Amino acid sequence: METGNGPDSGNRMFRAGCGRNGSHPDSMTAAPPMIWVLLGRRTGDNSQMLTLAQASGLPFLARQMVFNAASALPNFLLGPSRASLTSASRAGLGPPWPAAVITSGRRSVPAALWIKKQSGGTTKLIHIGRPWAPLSWFDLIVTTSQYVLPDAPNVLTHLLPMTQPVAAEPLAPAPWLDALPRPLTGVVIGGNSRPLILDAGTAENLLHHAAGLAGREDGSLAVVTSPRTPPEVTKRLADVLAGCSAPHVLVQWRQEPPDGYRQILARADRLIVTGDSANMSAEAALSGHPVEIFPLDFRPDLRWRIVSGAGRLIGQKARQRLIGLGLLLSVREMRLYNQRLKEAGLLAGNGAAAARAEQELDAAVARLRHLLEGAPACPAISGDVSQQGRDG
Repeated sequence: METGNGPDSGNRMFRAGCGRNGSHPDSMTAAPPMIWVLLGRRTGDNSQMLTLAQASGLPFLARQMVFNAASALPNFLLGPSRASLTSASRAGLGPPWPAAVITSGRRSVPAALWIKKQSGGTTKLIHIGRPWAPLSWFDLIVTTSQYVLPDAPNVLTHLLPMTQPVAAEPLAPAPWLDALPRPLTGVVIGGNSRPLILDAGTAENLLHHAAGLAGREDGSLAVVTSPRTPPEVTKRLADVLAGCSAPHVLVQWRQEPPDGYRQILARADRLIVTGDSANMSAEAALSGHPVEIFPLDFRPDLRWRIVSGAGRLIGQKARQRLIGLGLLLSVREMRLYNQRLKEAGLLAGNGAAAARAEQELDAAVARLRHLLEGAPACPAISGDVSQQGRDG
């Protein structure tokens, strides 16, 4: 059910979830939502928050947050505040206060702190990903290994983001893909993710590598770009493919077919994914096909050098302590993240990733429900709330 008008609405969608044990669409009641999900701008972050809320089995309200220029300020300056929200988003936050708030990313943290303050400190704060703040601000942080957060009682570190397999959703027929000869190599192109850079030359090298595999096996290529793929990279992909002897197709973001990304992940015999996005790597792994992570150029900028240099200067133990206190920002170690996926056998295409994802989601749900001990099980509500995404 959607309420509100337009992208600046403070309350865009209401859903209640009952975990993974079935649903009763006629049993929706007027029970207030126990959980608020503060949706942001990144599809991948939103997907993880909604996945956790849906799996919790508790009623929840998903609120779309829209931010103003003040959101660029550091969270320690904003503190518990709605100052970084537009007037419409501020107006949507009012009592009765939820038992828990789920956030992800930097910009929603001040609003979550404000909600907890208004509740008299009873609202629990659950954050997904990198906290961008002292760890003590949150009751639970569910993160993944690329952020290298310190061990703490309120930190749960997973190998995989909380996202559902793309192939789990119904797929339309794809004759444009089925016509390509097997084996079909799917190539998923991301974009720049500091300090990893995807330029036109790297994209060309990736395509030559993939085309070589397809050519040796008399197979084909299906290439798909993402929202973050630079235009010059997309152009180089098209130019290289124009001279490729292997049968191929290029699906550009927001062009036909609209579900090209999902189709390729579901129907390819193997996948090659650029190593810039935890969500892309995870969704590829969850496809059940063998996955190769293609490394991108490592070009640290000044900010990366300062943070990394400070960590080396003071030592690992002190660095982790400062990160825990929110005085030093953790950096994304995507190369470490992808290496750990490989070492755990989650890229082999043997179903291990799906099993691991289910275990990790169950663990996060158990921690969430433990925080809300005594919360009644909700009446099951039908409706899918997952939003598959490739950013993050």
